[in-house]
Amino acid sequence: MKILIPKISILIAGLVLLFSGCNADSSQNVTAVKETDRISVMVNGEEFTSYLTGTEHKYPFFYPVNGPVSGRSVTTWDQDPYPHHSSLYVSLDWVISENVERGNYWQPRHELETGQVFSKNAQIVEDDGKKVVITDNLEWIVPETGTHHFNERRSATIWAPSETVRIMDFEFEFDVLKDLRIRPTGHSFFSARVRPEIAVGCESHGPEWAHLGTGTIVDSEGNVDEAETREKDSDWAAYYGDNGGVTEGLAIIQHPDNYLYPGLWVSRDYGFISPSSFCFNSEPRELTAGDKLAFKYRVVVFSGDHEEADVAGWSSDFIGR
Repeated sequence: MKILIPKISILIAGLVLLFSGCNADSSQNVTAVKETDRISVMVNGEEFTSYLTGTEHKYPFFYPVNGPVSGRSVTTWDQDPYPHHSSLYVSLDWVISENVERGNYWQPRHELETGQVFSKNAQIVEDDGKKVVITDNLEWIVPETGTHHFNERRSATIWAPSETVRIMDFEFEFDVLKDLRIRPTGHSFFSARVRPEIAVGCESHGPEWAHLGTGTIVDSEGNVDEAETREKDSDWAAYYGDNGGVTEGLAIIQHPDNYLYPGLWVSRDYGFISPSSFCFNSEPRELTAGDKLAFKYRVVVFSGDHEEADVAGWSSDFIGR
């Protein structure tokens, strides 16, 4: 005997499924563990990222930053060209003070005496299964002269709202300890270096680099790749490409409350993006002892392209517009 279900019942059932699906919590489990020289963050028990704090490094940084689907890092560390670009990091070159001609916290990565950022108190301050909050106090010092330029406080709030998106919200607060000048430099400030497979590809660095990239840079204004996005004012920029058979990447969103907002984008087809407050100015930035600088950024690590990941929506959520 064939049972007939009224069409209205099918419609109601479909609506129930639709709205329950929209309201379903698809957030992933996020936890962390602290070790001697790092804090590792796991999503569903698998490493998503680690905050590396060892004194053998020029500065603390996050590596790997693993794609949500592939489990492969979307960033790279110690990668030619420019191996001093360390995955996801904050650094700065050309810091000039009374007894320092060039405080170089950026590179070369093994010449630590010219400038080094020391992690003093990396801690997991929240780990509730939904998000992890890491804080740290840092000292920016030129070891060869003992000059102490900045004290910094930073936090990173990491969560995974879905199977295909990871969010990292950063806050950086700086106390300026000396009268300083910061020369215009592309070696600044909050930066990401993506792995070569995700890069656009860059013939200017030789034919061995041109074929590597499968990727795309796109910003909030619809500009594409280095030629269109470099030195532009945009809320965000995303970098993504083929990561082991899966399209994955990351986006950096800058907050309008940042010091010297907007940071114009330093974008490179070989795999680099940074919203920099210190690159395209014609004169040095002058800072006075006692000044305080604050920055906020959101990093979206995602599978798919920028539209599938709704980078624009995550940007609106972050900056309120």
